[in-house]
Amino acid sequence: MEPTESQKVIIEDDGNTVVLAAPGSGKTFVISEMIKRVIKKDDVLPYQGIIAISYTRKASENLKIRTLGDGTSQKNSFFGTIDSFCLKQVVEPFGCYIFGHPRKELTVVKIKDLPKEEYQKFEWIEKDHPDYCNIEKKQKEDLSSLFVSGQVILESLVLLAYHIILKSKACQNYFHARYKKVFIDEFQDADTYTNSLFLYLVKLGITGIAVGDVNQSIFGYAHKSSKYISDLKNNQYFTSYNLSENKRCAVPIINYSNRLLDAQAPLIATNENRVFFLKIEGAERDIASFIDNKLQKIKEKWTISENSKIAILVKNGDTQKIINNSLLTPHRVQETTNLDKDLNPRSQLYASLLRFYFDKSMPFMSVLDKYVDFDDLSDSNKKSLIGDSKIIRSIECGNYAEFHQPFKHIADIILSRIAEGDSISKLNEVIADANALKSYHPVNSNEIQLMTLHKSKGLEFDVVFHLNVCEWELPNRKIKNNDFNHPEYPNWHQDLDLHYVGITRARKVCFLVRGTKRTNRNGVLKNADDSEFLTLNNVDKLRKSYTCKQ
Repeated sequence: MEPTESQKVIIEDDGNTVVLAAPGSGKTFVISEMIKRVIKKDDVLPYQGIIAISYTRKASENLKIRTLGDGTSQKNSFFGTIDSFCLKQVVEPFGCYIFGHPRKELTVVKIKDLPKEEYQKFEWIEKDHPDYCNIEKKQKEDLSSLFVSGQVILESLVLLAYHIILKSKACQNYFHARYKKVFIDEFQDADTYTNSLFLYLVKLGITGIAVGDVNQSIFGYAHKSSKYISDLKNNQYFTSYNLSENKRCAVPIINYSNRLLDAQAPLIATNENRVFFLKIEGAERDIASFIDNKLQKIKEKWTISENSKIAILVKNGDTQKIINNSLLTPHRVQETTNLDKDLNPRSQLYASLLRFYFDKSMPFMSVLDKYVDFDDLSDSNKKSLIGDSKIIRSIECGNYAEFHQPFKHIADIILSRIAEGDSISKLNEVIADANALKSYHPVNSNEIQLMTLHKSKGLEFDVVFHLNVCEWELPNRKIKNNDFNHPEYPNWHQDLDLHYVGITRARKVCFLVRGTKRTNRNGVLKNADDSEFLTLNNVDKLRKSYTCKQ
């Protein structure tokens, strides 16, 4: 792939930059090319590299593969999520300089998993999420005490990292010497601590590159906000660029999504219709039945060869569960397990080994390469690891308890300094849950992808069925003081962004779908009406609408 002229300008900029990237504009390609350009420079010493932070592990792996796949040396670069970066690069190596040495190996816990008395000490992190300057001395002391006891809270990792790097001269010197640039993708979903940490790294002399799209900010409930990338756009020390050309979606989808956000957005000339609104008689189960019945015709009309290129996107887990239980066509529910979420490297290793077991085409070395250089291992360890890989592959379907011994033995060799923590118990959770276990299978070309709109972020499909486009769901409504005539919209703009994300996942065609009935959060069937987003900025003029019976 050759960069366009506008992409070349961004790639060759050596200063602090903000890249505002629309869906399908090639942002991952641009980031990977920028990283390659830095790493290949003669003035980058062998012990130096870059920081590349992505929102999910999957996105991070994709960026790493695209950057290093041509043989480019990683040098001493970091690729990973913000939580992983903060834990491995800041909290673990430098936390003892500020808080003192922990009494045992550090483990990461979620706030909700703390004992009640401990939870009450730290609920301010989730509830109030104050700016750093507004955090009380006692609150910082509580975090320090928890660290010394051998625990850190997942939700406080970025805050802790920012506090440590502010206070530790050794940490500051380390980052200044080792890293040339810091890249953060999906910056529209940064919170106050991520933003502060990024700006401080820039202050240390590390060049900063923030990439994101203000129209895809969908995690406001977790204190994420697009205002931080908007502020960077107006920061005199940053150069702002727009990557606005959507190369992913068909023109009618581009027109529809752009006009949804901006009543004055110019339209690209086209005679095609590729956005359709389907009002289906019945509720969610009837929608699943409709998809089952019409799928083959849709595939033929839009020249779709594989079901895996089709996605059903839903607003919430309740709808996902109903569709999952009702849809007869083979499908895959995209879920994130507790094993995936756990930051312990052993948990991440076990997740990779599960994928290795189920994907017979996956080489064992692709698992090991994330953690160790195989050539540096002793001959006995090499032999043991190869033996363990053969044992894993020989385990019969259903005998998943036999994973324990080879998994743990591999971890003891390549992650000997990392405590087990809860990794085995989280592995057992997956083994006991058929749906969770299935998430580690390779994607079957015959399976439709079923996931939430939030989960679809960053993905793309030929055909998208975007459900829940009805009142009370998109946008979400709430009733206060039993006044049904004046409902509140707690997340109107976030829900609009979520709707936009759903539409722009589609390459060829997007079906906006609702039933004449809907199942509310209490499991009760209610009459359904059109979402107000369906007529926002007259977008109804840019699609075709149908009422469908079974």
